[in-house]
Amino acid sequence: QWYQRRVLVITLEDVSPDPVDYPVERTNIHGVPVQIYTGPTNGVTYFRCLVTDTDMVDEQVSVLPLYTSILGEVGAKGRSYQQCDLDKMLRTGKFSCSTHTAASVSDTDEFKRGMLLSSYCLDANVPYMTALWQDLLSQPHFHETDRIKALLESQVAGQKDGITQNGHTYALTRSRSHLSPLGELSERLGGFRQAKVVQRYNNGDIQDLVSEVAGSHYVNMDRSLMSVAINTGPQQVDEVVEAVGELLRRIPDRVSSKDYSIDTRPFTSISSVNEFIEVQNLGVNFCSRSFRGVPLTHPDSPKLTILAALLSSKFLHREIREKGGAYGSGCVSSSQAESFFSYRDPNNTGTMEVFDRAAVWAAEGRFEDQHLTEAQISVMGKQDTPIAPGSRAIGHFLGGMDLEQRRAFRAGVLSATRSEIMDVAARYLSPDSLQGNVVVGSETETDKFRDLGYMVDQFGATN
Repeated sequence: QWYQRRVLVITLEDVSPDPVDYPVERTNIHGVPVQIYTGPTNGVTYFRCLVTDTDMVDEQVSVLPLYTSILGEVGAKGRSYQQCDLDKMLRTGKFSCSTHTAASVSDTDEFKRGMLLSSYCLDANVPYMTALWQDLLSQPHFHETDRIKALLESQVAGQKDGITQNGHTYALTRSRSHLSPLGELSERLGGFRQAKVVQRYNNGDIQDLVSEVAGSHYVNMDRSLMSVAINTGPQQVDEVVEAVGELLRRIPDRVSSKDYSIDTRPFTSISSVNEFIEVQNLGVNFCSRSFRGVPLTHPDSPKLTILAALLSSKFLHREIREKGGAYGSGCVSSSQAESFFSYRDPNNTGTMEVFDRAAVWAAEGRFEDQHLTEAQISVMGKQDTPIAPGSRAIGHFLGGMDLEQRRAFRAGVLSATRSEIMDVAARYLSPDSLQGNVVVGSETETDKFRDLGYMVDQFGATN
C-alpha cells in the first residue's frame, strides 16, 4: 500500500499580525508601582523586584555585579549563610539577585540599570518567602568576610573556563562597548573589565570590597527606586499583595520624588576600534564585529532583525562553521548593535574577512526570495515562542516593548521586502560605518594583531 507523504509548509500568511497579549493589573503599594498577572501558575507565585538607580558613582557601578552575587549568598538577621540557604531551599524554588540593564525602546543612548531580585515558591509559602527577603534586605551579613572571600575566589577560579565556554559573549560585549553608552556599561558589568574588577578585589584587602558592597546596599535599599511584578493564581492575589505590601512597607523611602526610570548619556565615539584581547593558553579564537544599531521602535529594527537571521543561516554558518571549522557563528541584532560573531574558531583574520564578505553578500542581494521568507518566519517564530505563566507580561516590565510597539514590530517583519533588506545592509553594515572589531585569542597571536594596528589588551591571572 502506498502512502502519499505530505510536508506541512508554513507561509507568512499563516502568521498572525497580532502579538499575544497578557493583560495585567497595575496598582501602587506604599508608593511602589506593582504589576499583577493572574493566570494558571499551577499553585506557584513568582516575585520580581527591580531596583533601578541612575545615580550610582563609578565604583558603585563597577561593584554592582559583585554586590548582587554576594547579597544572595550571605547570612541575614543573625542566621549564618548555611541556615539561610537551608531556609531558601525548604521554602522557595529559586532565590536570586542579579544586575539588570535595559535599553530604551526609543533611543539607543538611553537605558536603565540596577538590580533584579527574583524568587518563586508555592502559594502557601509566600509569607515565608517575603520574610526571607525582608531579613536579607534589612540585615545582610556583609561581615562574613570568609564567605565573601570564598565567593570571590570561586569567581576567579571559574573565569578561564567561563571565557573558554562563552568567549563569543565576551567578544560581543567588548565590541558593542565602543558603540553605545549601554554597550560600555555592559562591558563594565559583565565583560573583561568586570572580570578584572573581580581579580583586583580578590588580590586586595577584603575589607575594601565589604565597604563598597555595604555602601551599595545602603544606596539601593530605597523604596522609591523599586517596581514589582507578581505572577500568581487568581485565588491568591489578595494574600500575595498583602505579603508583598508588608515587605515594601519595611523598606525605607529615602527619596520619594526621585526619577528612577532612565539614564541618558551622549554618544561620544567618533572612530572605529580594533582590539585584540590576549588570554593565555586559550587555544581558540572568538571574533566579533559590531555596528551601531537602532532602538526597537525604529522602522529599520524589524529589517535588521531579519537581516541577522538571514546572514546567520545562509552565509555565516556556511562560511565560518562549515568551511572554516569554527564551532559556531552568527549575527545578532539588538538595540545596541548589529553584531557578527564566531565561536571557538581556529581562524581569526580569515573570519574577519568573512564578515566583510557577509555585508557585501547581503547588500548585493545574493540571497533567494525563499531565504528571505524563511528568515521572516524564523523571526516570527521567536516572537511567538510559548511563555510559561510565571514569565508572562515580564518583558515589558523589564524594559521591553509594549503591546502596540510589538504589533508595529511584527508588521515591519511581515511586510519587509528584498530591496529593504538590501538597503539596511548597505547602510548599516558599510565599511565606512562606525564599528567595533574584537578578536579574543592566545598570546601566540598578539604580535600579528599588533602589527595589523589592533590595540592589545591582556587578560590573565596577574591583571
